[in-house]
Amino acid sequence: MSKIKKRIKPTREQAQELNRRLDAVVKAGHISNLYCDCEVCQVLAEQAELMGYRTNSTIKQPSDKWDRRKREYERRRQIDAVKMACLAGQGLTSAEIGGKMHRSKGYISKLAKEFEITLATKKRGRKLCH
Repeated sequence: MSKIKKRIKPTREQAQELNRRLDAVVKAGHISNLYCDCEVCQVLAEQAELMGYRTNSTIKQPSDKWDRRKREYERRRQIDAVKMACLAGQGLTSAEIGGKMHRSKGYISKLAKEFEITLATKKRGRKLCH
């Protein structure tokens, strides 16, 4: 069996230093950036590695997988909007369009609002007698 390295509890001074570095990162406004390679974030990563909180402090570059997924999603929405506009031009309601496109009624309504497409509505109320 491989030996697991046990993390040693940091001293009070080390904990205070780590907190100061954390405060510097928060003050710089880099709290939501996972792949930041600025000097402040690098120093914090090195300190965390020295204290045993982190095993590898190398900054990884974000993969293009998420950007590609976002582009595919936007492209799919645009294609759906074109199909929806064609069906709306035929006078179909959102429920009928959703049935033909195999999408939900809420998704169709949201796309209609975003791309400013007017959908037909069924007349409600009492039917006229004769």
